[in-house]
Amino acid sequence: MTSTSLLLMTQIDDAPGELLGYVMNEMGRMGAKNVQLLSSLGKKGRPGYVLLADIDAEDEPAFAGLLVGELGIWGYRVVESRHEHFEIRPYRIRLDLVVDGEPSVFPLRLKRIFHEGEFVRAKAEHDDLVAVAGSLGDRISVAVLKAAVETAVGSAEPGEILRVVLDPPS
Repeated sequence: MTSTSLLLMTQIDDAPGELLGYVMNEMGRMGAKNVQLLSSLGKKGRPGYVLLADIDAEDEPAFAGLLVGELGIWGYRVVESRHEHFEIRPYRIRLDLVVDGEPSVFPLRLKRIFHEGEFVRAKAEHDDLVAVAGSLGDRISVAVLKAAVETAVGSAEPGEILRVVLDPPS
């Protein structure tokens, strides 16, 4: 699926981090598909940031208002772009997780990504993995859990239950 969008780019050299975080969160709430804040070094060696936001073209006035109203920017650049999307199939499943012989059950969101109709990879929702790992204490890292879950999903259509057995190193 292809959609026409705009990439807004602005340079910022006089805003505190808390305000930048607020603006980025607002952009997400307003429908930005991606928001990136990059550290930069401007003229005369001044530290600053470059803010990039991928938005729908019709939303430009609202985003411009946010940028000038909150950050006091003098202007911004607009890059017309095309965002190519892969086919994403979302799932809500039950993770039956066994760690050191102890079973636990957790809700888990995951996605399967396809390119030209072919399965490419599975991705488990990061926030869900963090919650699972947190409930297990220091028994398993998020990175190990992510790898195990995504490997267990594999290329097959997931059922309602995904069973994963982990024996972390002692």
